[in-house]
Amino acid sequence: MKPDTGRRSWVLALAALLLLPACAGGLTTAADALTLGVIIPQTSGTPAAARSVAEGAELAAAEINASRGIRGRRLALVTVDDRGTPEDAARLVEQLAAQGVVGIVGPVTDATVLAAAPAAERRRIVIISPGATVPLPYGGHFVFRTALPARTQAQALAAYLAEGLRIRRVAIVHDSNDYGTMVAQAFAEAVRARGLTITSRRLYRDGESDFARHVQGVVSERAQALFVAGYPDEATVLIRQVRAAVRGLVIAGSDALYMEDTATWAGAAANDLHVPAGFVPDTPLPMVRGFVGAYRDRFGRVPDQFAAQAYDAVRIFAFALRRAGTDREQIRDAVASLRRFPGVTGEVGFDRFGDPIRTVMITRLSGGRFVAVGP
Repeated sequence: MKPDTGRRSWVLALAALLLLPACAGGLTTAADALTLGVIIPQTSGTPAAARSVAEGAELAAAEINASRGIRGRRLALVTVDDRGTPEDAARLVEQLAAQGVVGIVGPVTDATVLAAAPAAERRRIVIISPGATVPLPYGGHFVFRTALPARTQAQALAAYLAEGLRIRRVAIVHDSNDYGTMVAQAFAEAVRARGLTITSRRLYRDGESDFARHVQGVVSERAQALFVAGYPDEATVLIRQVRAAVRGLVIAGSDALYMEDTATWAGAAANDLHVPAGFVPDTPLPMVRGFVGAYRDRFGRVPDQFAAQAYDAVRIFAFALRRAGTDREQIRDAVASLRRFPGVTGEVGFDRFGDPIRTVMITRLSGGRFVAVGP
């Protein structure tokens, strides 16, 4: 993923803002606050996702503090940048745990969560990732996520392509990193289970920009659809090149493409892109409408799934802290016990692997906006 150092300043400003003392509502001072860490990949190839996670967490903390906090104590956030690198993510988990945070929202990307999981287990501190999707077979007992697991989103998308769009032949192109590889594998298994033919499976590497061989493969194999598993920085370049060469091809993508960057960077080429989503802001439920309205008022735009998943993660921590206090083992047990927690991403519970049990929507990008088209 590409560095993006130009946005570092807002992370520092956000962290400073969230540590200001509370002076209303009878809450304790900053010195007595309960503190959550927030680990985001700000200077990486997913700056929009990083910013959404920070903002979703900020909004949740602000609302909790406006409602007298947690047992009268203010909830503070410390936001840090892991740069999308596994080494930094593991180090930051150790650092935040040593500083006394009661839990951590993040990391966001798959590679960073895989690296952070052993540190969370050693420190006995819960991490809830609002972005990780790959299987976490050795994640331990302290890793949870509000993001859609790869298998869950792959099954939903495969069903939509097979039953909704009557696709029979599909090509797969994916990033060679952990995220792209795992999501592509989950999608391949899901489409084969539905009797679809995979015409080819090709990969690319971070920073790649010439996708001529991928495009030629899709054309020569007479694929009806292309599935792209990767982050927006390379995936949007691929999508533009495919659209310039092929007409009538259905393009679908992994959940990492369900973000503002995809529409911005791919432009008109992204129209009719189908992606799974764990949150759709147009959902006509009072809780979702309230969240969307509050987020728009605070940040001037509509929240995406990363914002919603971070918002729910902070609220889940608040629930656990109210029930269990600050003992990290008891916080873990409280999070694991959740069943049908009312989140803006739907009713959330966790299985024994820390994966969320909830529904998936399929969306289509149209005119720069994602619209729900099916479950």
